[in-house]
Amino acid sequence: MKIAVSHIGYPITRNILNKIPRAVYVVLKKNNNLFHTLSTIKNLVFRKKIDFDGKYFFYKNSDVDILHLYNDINYSSRKWVASFETLVPRFMETKNDHQKAEPFHQKNEKTSKGLEQIAKKNCLGIIAISQASANIQLELLQHYPEFEDAVKKKLHILHPSQKIISEKIEKNTDQLHFIFIGTQFHLKGGVEMYEVLKKLKEKYDFKLTVISSFKTDHYVTKVSEQEAKKTKETLEKEDWIDIYESIPNEKVLELIQKSDIGLLPTWSDTYGFSVLEMQACGVPVITTDIRALPEINNNDCGWMIHLPQNRLKQALYFNDEQTENLKETLKKQFELILISIFEDKSVILAKAIKSLERIREEHNPEVFAKKLLRIYTEKF
Repeated sequence: MKIAVSHIGYPITRNILNKIPRAVYVVLKKNNNLFHTLSTIKNLVFRKKIDFDGKYFFYKNSDVDILHLYNDINYSSRKWVASFETLVPRFMETKNDHQKAEPFHQKNEKTSKGLEQIAKKNCLGIIAISQASANIQLELLQHYPEFEDAVKKKLHILHPSQKIISEKIEKNTDQLHFIFIGTQFHLKGGVEMYEVLKKLKEKYDFKLTVISSFKTDHYVTKVSEQEAKKTKETLEKEDWIDIYESIPNEKVLELIQKSDIGLLPTWSDTYGFSVLEMQACGVPVITTDIRALPEINNNDCGWMIHLPQNRLKQALYFNDEQTENLKETLKKQFELILISIFEDKSVILAKAIKSLERIREEHNPEVFAKKLLRIYTEKF
């Protein structure tokens, strides 16, 4: 079987690439997408691009068997599958519907035509990487009853696979070692994490590893580059914090294995791939409970911070009052969890063992491959 992917990025590597043993994978060029080519031509001639976000039209001759997209839908006659982290079609008209206190969608022709493509026989399936994503997809489908049944039949939930990285569990009961991984430090709850840890440092002995490039985000925390730089400079002054900005994944995994507890007190996250890697190293994680995180973490194998959220498990940060409530809720619960750990460190080993168990049971690469192959050979 020859499987084509539109590009190589972390989500595609995590969910699609090289997941089927003995399959051949082909990475397509940008100009294999007709919409990209048309946009380039229009930009050269009229200095105006075509909006093709979420759309793919594979028009070049190729002997590939399946086109497997991520967050995109295919408009050509090729057989295709799409994995997604929020919903498909992922257009400007759809992708932010869940990010409201009360989720809302305005029915439109563009989305209708996108769902029509999914309903066609050459679409073999759409794959939600979590139940939370599937719920957002189902919410969208309620507005398009003419396609609802056909698309529902093709909807699958397939959590990313994860191999065990290390079964060697050694927990430090003297000085605890925490690790935080997140490109966008503020978005992932890094500031609230630091404020709580700074407060507890007066009483408890621990150290923290931060792996972050301190990138800003413009849709949740709305932190400026100057503010992010100032935050980084503040952390650099602390002798109990080690900061790594850009390091290879092998080094990241090495640092995880030297840690006792992972931290991801995030405001917003579509999944939380780093949680799987930490658990696969026997490192239990403290996370919030938004989107997919309750599906991959719980109080048996880790610790959960409950954030105010809407019915689609999106945290509420849509006005100043909600933002302040989120921050205070996060810090209060995070502090209580940390104190409970410092007062009884025996729970760390128990949760570490449970973390490895859930990775074996829920993210087995062989089981993942069989389920994915079944979707590739689906008949409609």
